[in-house]
Amino acid sequence: MCSSDLDLARIPGFSGCSPKQLGHIDRLTDRATSLPGHVLLREGAIGRELYIVLSGTATVTRHGRLVTTIGPGDYFGELAAIETGHRNATLTAISSLTVLIVGPREFSSLMADVPGFRDVILRGMARRLRAADDTIERMTNESETPLGQLRPFTMKGSVVRQ
Repeated sequence: MCSSDLDLARIPGFSGCSPKQLGHIDRLTDRATSLPGHVLLREGAIGRELYIVLSGTATVTRHGRLVTTIGPGDYFGELAAIETGHRNATLTAISSLTVLIVGPREFSSLMADVPGFRDVILRGMARRLRAADDTIERMTNESETPLGQLRPFTMKGSVVRQ
């Protein structure tokens, strides 16, 4: 196992990956290190990559408001790796930040070939979806508009029939 594999093995969630899986992840990803204050992603910009934090911390802001602070083991950009689109947040390094960068083709390969990688990503996405669902529920309960009167969500190109 090379030293970069060891870096990933220390990250929460990836510690369960076999040495072979860690090597596969390492071969299909790039690394980048950013200095404090560097903006890695800008809200509204087109994105295609997933980023996994190996070391350091960064802020996530949306519309100029702090959403959260992330660190080793956290990842961002998974939606862009699945489907290219506009970034929904800005990510700024607080300290020296080292990340793995996973392009869309490599993301698909890792999801198919490395169960440990897939499990980490899917568990994280499930946690985020639950948190978003809880937020919607709280907003609905606080709103005077009954849920049945809210406008249905539509995706580009889809048709919602009522």
